[in-house]
Amino acid sequence: MKICIDARNIRQSPSGLCRYAMHIVQGLAKIDQENEYIILRDKRFRKRIVENENFKDVYDPLKDTGSVQNALFGSFVVNPMKVDVFHSLNQVVPYGLKAKRIVTTLHDLMWLEAAHLSLDNPWMARGANLLARTSFAYSYRRADTIISISQATDTIFKHHYPELGHKSTVISHHDVFFLDPTTTERFDLEDLNKELPGQYIFSIGNTKPYKNVDGILKAFAKIAKSKPDLHVVIVGRMDRRPALQSLAAELGVEDRIYFVKQQVSDNDLKLLFKKAAFLAFPSFYEGYGIPILESLSLGCPVLGSTVDVVVETSGGAATYVDPHDIEAMSQRMAKIIDQPDFRDSLVQGGYDYLDSIRDYDSVRMTHETYFDD
Repeated sequence: MKICIDARNIRQSPSGLCRYAMHIVQGLAKIDQENEYIILRDKRFRKRIVENENFKDVYDPLKDTGSVQNALFGSFVVNPMKVDVFHSLNQVVPYGLKAKRIVTTLHDLMWLEAAHLSLDNPWMARGANLLARTSFAYSYRRADTIISISQATDTIFKHHYPELGHKSTVISHHDVFFLDPTTTERFDLEDLNKELPGQYIFSIGNTKPYKNVDGILKAFAKIAKSKPDLHVVIVGRMDRRPALQSLAAELGVEDRIYFVKQQVSDNDLKLLFKKAAFLAFPSFYEGYGIPILESLSLGCPVLGSTVDVVVETSGGAATYVDPHDIEAMSQRMAKIIDQPDFRDSLVQGGYDYLDSIRDYDSVRMTHETYFDD
C-alpha cells in the first residue's frame, strides 16, 4: 500500500504542529517497514526525518498545507503518485485529490469560531474565516476519517458539522512530548546561559492574541515590584514582538521581559522548562496544548486557563484561572512563587497524571485509521 503524509509542518521552529508531524512520521517508521510512505516536505527544510527504505521524502514546491495554493493546486502534486491513502496532518485536503482513503487531522476550529484571536487585522481575520468555511468544509466532507486531537475539539467539530460526526475519532496528543527528560548541564547556546534571569515565568509558542501573552505581562506587572528578581522569558515565533515590547514599556517592566531570539534546541528547551518557576499558559483558545505536557514531564508546574481543552490536556494537574481575569492571574502567579508546598503539589500532580496516560499510543491509533473499512 502507498501512503502519502502531508508533513510540511516539519520545520525548524518548535511549534506544536511541527512536533506532532515529527512524532507521527518517526513513530510510523518504527512500526511499519512494509508499506510504502511518501512524506510531503517543505522544500526549505531538507533534513531527512527517518532513514527507512520504505519512506521517501518529496519536497513540495507549494506553500504549507494550510495555504490557498495547497487547497487549489495540491492535487497536482499528489495525484501523479497514485497513492492509496492520503493523510493531511493539518486538516486541508486539496481540491480534486484522488486517493482510495483520505484521513485529515483536525487541530482546532479557531478560524471558524475566533479568527480575530489569531490575527490583529480584522479584514484579514474575516478573509481567513471565509477561506476556512469553504476549504475546511470541503476537507471534512471529502475525508473518510477525521482525527480530532482532543475531546474538546471533537465536541466543537460535531457542533458545527453534526452530519459528519460519524467520521470523527479522537486521537489526542497525550504522548507528543519529551519522553526523555535528560539534559546537559549547560545550554547549547552560551548566550542563553549568560543572559537568562535566575527566576522567571516561562511562556512558549506563538504570540498571537489567542495565546494571551498580553495577559501574562499585565498580570506579571501587578507583582513585579514585590518580586524584583522575577522575570518573564518568552520563546517561540515572535508574531507580535513589537506590540508586546510596547505593552511591557507601558507597564514599566520592559527590562524584565526576555525574548529568546534563536531557534532553540530540544536540550535548551528542556532546560528552559526545568529552570522556570512555572509555565504560563492562559490561552483564550487552543486545540490541545503540547507545551503543557512538556512542562509537566519536566517538573515545571503549569498556570493554565479555564478553557476546556487546557483542563483536558493537563488532566486537572495544573492550576487554572479565567484568562480574562488579570487580577486572579497575578494572585495565582504570586501563590506559586510564594508557597513552595503549593508548587510542589502541582509538580507531583503533573507526574501522577502523565503516569496515568503512559500507555497511550497515538501513532498506532493513527496507523489503524489508514486501514479502516
